[in-house]
Amino acid sequence: MPIGLIYDEVKALDPCKDDFHRVVKLLGGKDGWNGHKIDAAAAREAGCTFDDIVWVASALACEDTNVERRLRLWKADCAGHVLHLYERTGKSEAPRNAIIAARQFARGEIGEDELTSACAAAGATAWEAACGVACGAAWAAAWTAWGSAQNAAGYAQNAAGSACDAEQNWQFDRLIAWLSDDEPEDWPLPELQSRR
Repeated sequence: MPIGLIYDEVKALDPCKDDFHRVVKLLGGKDGWNGHKIDAAAAREAGCTFDDIVWVASALACEDTNVERRLRLWKADCAGHVLHLYERTGKSEAPRNAIIAARQFARGEIGEDELTSACAAAGATAWEAACGVACGAAWAAAWTAWGSAQNAAGYAQNAAGSACDAEQNWQFDRLIAWLSDDEPEDWPLPELQSRR
């Protein structure tokens, strides 16, 4: 079943008053929404923004381990989607390993210590990487499990203008998929290129 919330459930998450008022209006007003569960796909279709849906999912994740798991896997997908940008020039496999560890942690296959080690290694790699696209991709991997969904999305954006918009649209589509009835497969990591 997709993750859906009624008016009172979203209100209980204590959203920003102005944003909540705008979203309520988009979703048919309190009377039109109340008692009806609205899922992420329906909210997007009604005009709710990426930020609106990320905020609700992040707030809900604090109380719901299933939503938390899904958001972790979504963030890992966001980092995996841009990993090739880092790996064009980066010599470390730490960002790739952090993405893999984030997915394993989300599924309960490894503990927090292993995840912390993988993310710390990716973070160290990011500091050593050249600034720009490669650094952004490495940081996305480092933050897959730790930063807010907003930060992960921001770090994954790989260029200005239309490329940035295209990346955010991809992330929004992927978020909706992870919050839907049938969970998607993990976004495939690019083939590891041989290091010379």
